[in-house]
Amino acid sequence: SIGVFNVISTYTPTLSDELEIHTGDRVEIFVEYDDGWCQGVNLSRGNTKGVFPRHCADNGSNNLGTVSNAPVGHTEKRVSSMYIQNP
Repeated sequence: SIGVFNVISTYTPTLSDELEIHTGDRVEIFVEYDDGWCQGVNLSRGNTKGVFPRHCADNGSNNLGTVSNAPVGHTEKRVSSMYIQNP
């Protein structure tokens, strides 16, 4: 886990793999992608999992807890669910 962060901007999902978050929610981020999105869990709304824009969570100055196991500046590539074909 990269850490637990406060949500500073509401995000309403447009795709099925995206996570609904609201200002004041707490999210745990597992992966930060190089396109400005991250994968995590909304700890305030039933521990639902999904992706959301990184700018919606605080920058870490109010990080609420866990220490990152990821290297500093580590990002991964992600494939949008728009491009995944259903069998």
